[in-house]
Amino acid sequence: MIAPRRDLHVTLCSGWIAIATVAFAVTAGALQWIRADLDAMAMPLSAYLRGPGGVWLRGAYDLMASALACLAWAGHRVTRESLRSGLASALFVVAAITLPVVGATVLYENTPSENLARLLHGVAAQTTFLCLVMGMLLLSTRWLRDARMQRNRYTGVVLAWLAFVQMWVLALWKGLPPGLTQKALIVLILLWLAWAARQLCPASAQPN
Repeated sequence: MIAPRRDLHVTLCSGWIAIATVAFAVTAGALQWIRADLDAMAMPLSAYLRGPGGVWLRGAYDLMASALACLAWAGHRVTRESLRSGLASALFVVAAITLPVVGATVLYENTPSENLARLLHGVAAQTTFLCLVMGMLLLSTRWLRDARMQRNRYTGVVLAWLAFVQMWVLALWKGLPPGLTQKALIVLILLWLAWAARQLCPASAQPN
């Protein structure tokens, strides 16, 4: 029996998403320990974009943006044609565009453009979270009904719904430490991305 031929481009996308996810997690996690000047429970991840190690975190943001663009294409490619969602892909593309803006706008602190940069930073961060989480929900729900994407199929849906709930906890529950609630959401997103990367690889070997 001849083994099914893999879609090389999807396989490469899967690997890139996995690499970006690990790189982001390692970089952000390491800065929680290195930056003793910041309270990890109180400060959001964006606070680490400035100062020691900030350039590495901004690089991780850009790397993750490229991975989200890959996910937009690869996720659409491997999904059964009748279940494909252009909206999900569009949401990942928007998140890929706005995430680097989050990282770049902090560089304008203490400049004449600081107020505008701060506004853009807030809008870009909220847009990234909203588009990414909604894209996660749409794609994992479509994959739930795809006969070729049955391995650990409920894991993605559960992680996406947990991220959705956590996103609104972050937005509405102001009594909790913002650093803790934001980073909990980021962890859920990273876990979902790792799951998605794993789903893409075997799916690339199956016909649509």
